[in-house]
Amino acid sequence: MKLQILPRAQAQVRSKRAWWVENRPDAPKLFDEELERAIELLRETPGAGAPWPTARNPAIRRVLMPRTHSHVYFYLDERTGVVVVLAVWGAARGRGPRL
Repeated sequence: MKLQILPRAQAQVRSKRAWWVENRPDAPKLFDEELERAIELLRETPGAGAPWPTARNPAIRRVLMPRTHSHVYFYLDERTGVVVVLAVWGAARGRGPRL
């Protein structure tokens, strides 16, 4: 299945990756490895994760990247058959991203 990462999510990935490399020297590639596994999961099983509906988009779901404590927020665009990644957000932030 095709997957699209929106520009805001791409910026979040770059920021989180830079933070992870700088602050986790024992596992600098862990964030990238977990993100890749999450993307593979979404391509194979677009219904994975837990529902995270919003008023604007009730189809949003999220999956946890357990070791880096980040969530990937996404939805399946039924019309195009593309999994759309909206955000990659730190689970410990105490609030979700603006979706």
